[in-house]
Amino acid sequence: MKSIHFNNNDLSTIRNIREHLYEYLLVFSCDPVTEAAIGSVKQYFQRAYGCEQAANLRPHLTLFNCIIHENKLERVIQGFEKVARHITPFRIELNGFNKYEGGTFYVDLEEGSSQRVNGLVKTLKNETVDHLSKWASGEFRFCTDPHVTVARKMTPLQVNSASKEWMYKKFRSSFRVTEMILLKRSLVSGSKCREVARMPLLGLPDQAFVQAKLF
Repeated sequence: MKSIHFNNNDLSTIRNIREHLYEYLLVFSCDPVTEAAIGSVKQYFQRAYGCEQAANLRPHLTLFNCIIHENKLERVIQGFEKVARHITPFRIELNGFNKYEGGTFYVDLEEGSSQRVNGLVKTLKNETVDHLSKWASGEFRFCTDPHVTVARKMTPLQVNSASKEWMYKKFRSSFRVTEMILLKRSLVSGSKCREVARMPLLGLPDQAFVQAKLF
């Protein structure tokens, strides 16, 4: 078997690349009332079932996440901003709890809200997928089942206990989304997420539509 040797320049290059690689998340934030309601559920999961990470992250709905070099991010931001300009603010309706295989418990969306979010995500993907496929190949994911996470990485025992108590509990809330927020966190330091950009949903007419009306 051949051995692979790296010289100091190679190692320095690898370290430099890693220091500029970040995980990015595009999210919708909840309003204060919904955030408090879901936050109390997350705290309960931490206390009652020992889900240590449940209360660490503020409630949010993730639209997209990827790992990419920060120098290749600008084109992604431009694409997201372009989409946001033509999306009208809308209301997301939450209804009940559900779970994924693998240990994630979450708050579900009403079908109409889920379809609205999926439509937005499809547009975001169409606008950026070529660039991401080139510079973040295999390291990006667009949301396919919109939800707000309560707890993840739960053990089978934790999932079983939570399911008995929460799967059939009623939970309803709604919040209006007016902007998308881009967050990032370091892969090296493991730091908490910090905000990179806010992209307001402006609801502007598509330029092609405007030109068609003018001529």
